[in-house]
Amino acid sequence: MKNENVMSELNRLLRTERPDLLRYASYKLGNVDDAEDAIQDSYLNVYSKIKANGTSGIDNMRCYFFRTLSNICNTNVAKRSKITAVPVEDCDLPDESTDDFCEEYKRISLLLNQIPEEQAEVIRLRMYGGNSFTQIAEILSVPLPTVKSRFLYGLDKIRKGFKLDY
Repeated sequence: MKNENVMSELNRLLRTERPDLLRYASYKLGNVDDAEDAIQDSYLNVYSKIKANGTSGIDNMRCYFFRTLSNICNTNVAKRSKITAVPVEDCDLPDESTDDFCEEYKRISLLLNQIPEEQAEVIRLRMYGGNSFTQIAEILSVPLPTVKSRFLYGLDKIRKGFKLDY
């Protein structure tokens, strides 16, 4: 594939997949502004890679972009843990459902923080990123059965956590 075709594929991906990318990054980072920045950083990273190296190493643009976004979100989360975090109540989120998102984000964050991160990441990529298990396996560079078991074990742990609360 020529670089021009790859660039138009990248631009098409950003237009069509933006809601899933934004939802995934928002749930990973906790606010829309950081999610927008992460998507922009991901775009620049992928764009720079294509300009410098062509398409080598990019078989599936959507999965490659999600992997890049996931890595940038993980880096941001790691940096954030070294500084004082802003309470989720003060998060800046889309106007259409800010209160709902904050409440949902709090509940989901509490649940996902109680399970191993690799299970939580699979759940976020599946539920909020709109990815198939096959795509998640490619994004995380792990076998498909591992992705499926992480998803099921994570959901099982969350369900057991609910039972303990009631």
